[in-house]
Amino acid sequence: GGDVSTEGNVEICNNGQWNGVCGSAMYFGAAIVVCAQLGLPYTNAQSNSYRYSKYPIMPSYGYGLSCYGYESSIMGCSSYCCYSCDLSSRAGVTCRGNVAQPTPSV
Repeated sequence: GGDVSTEGNVEICNNGQWNGVCGSAMYFGAAIVVCAQLGLPYTNAQSNSYRYSKYPIMPSYGYGLSCYGYESSIMGCSSYCCYSCDLSSRAGVTCRGNVAQPTPSV
């Protein structure tokens, strides 16, 4: 995790196994979707590599994550296995900005 509750590592659970997302394979929109799914500010969300990698994460491979930014959860994004990435290249997010208000229906 990060120093505050709006930042931290990104991991995916697949078949009961937690794996990190590789920083070099976390593409446009993924940080927005991760933050929005967690109910955190997301309008200025940013992804970064290795910033929050304080603890060992096993195994030594990770996922790629590609989102457009409008998905309601990372389950709607494309994720693909397996990238070889060590602890120093795991993805993190910093959630900041605003939580957008729903558009009123007419």
